[in-house]
Amino acid sequence: MLQKIPKKIKNFIPIIIVLIIIIVFPHFIKIFYDENTPIKRYMTKEIPQGQADIYAAYDNVYPSSTQIESGDYMGSGNIWEITEKKTRVLTASHVAAEENCKVTFFDGVSFEGTVTFRDDEKDIALIEIDSALVKEATKKGTHPYRSVRPSKDLPEWEEKIFIIDTLTKSSSLGIVDTPSVFNPVLGIDVIYCMCDVEEGMSGSGLFDATGHYHGILLQKSDGACICLPVSDIEIP
Repeated sequence: MLQKIPKKIKNFIPIIIVLIIIIVFPHFIKIFYDENTPIKRYMTKEIPQGQADIYAAYDNVYPSSTQIESGDYMGSGNIWEITEKKTRVLTASHVAAEENCKVTFFDGVSFEGTVTFRDDEKDIALIEIDSALVKEATKKGTHPYRSVRPSKDLPEWEEKIFIIDTLTKSSSLGIVDTPSVFNPVLGIDVIYCMCDVEEGMSGSGLFDATGHYHGILLQKSDGACICLPVSDIEIP
């Protein structure tokens, strides 16, 4: 014969279940959660095509920009992604000449980073910084830094673009001259832009009026500039 559960105990059952869920659920999530997964809420916002504006896009993506110092070399970069463990900055490999680099974010805060990936053929490098250090530097518990939003498509011919100059905290405006063409000297496909760039801008991102990241600046070329398309940026 089954014994009936007293009414007083029945009233506590929902509370016990809730407590078990509160205690067990976080541990259950950790089993499947990858701390190296990029956190999307830190990504720059996408400006709707109908509201596309170069100047608004600059304000939108500027928090992803960084200045890189490595030995005798200085250049630029952008936050590629932010995870719970690491903040990853993408720059040109010729800028990140040494394995340890000083990375200065848009708000002037600097961190020591380590080059964890390098592709000299494509002239790209990835610098990693402990995200715990980055979070500690933020104010009022907010996260002012943003990672880039890579474009899924190549830019269009004569599309308006800009490249951030971290030294002057401004940008160079221009247009796309050739969306994709093979460069025999570099041995890779590149984007040619009619855009004035200066020393110290190598490694900076190529952005459109919606704030999408189209590629990385590699070098200047007779009043134009050469960028590696984001579709050719392969990072393990």
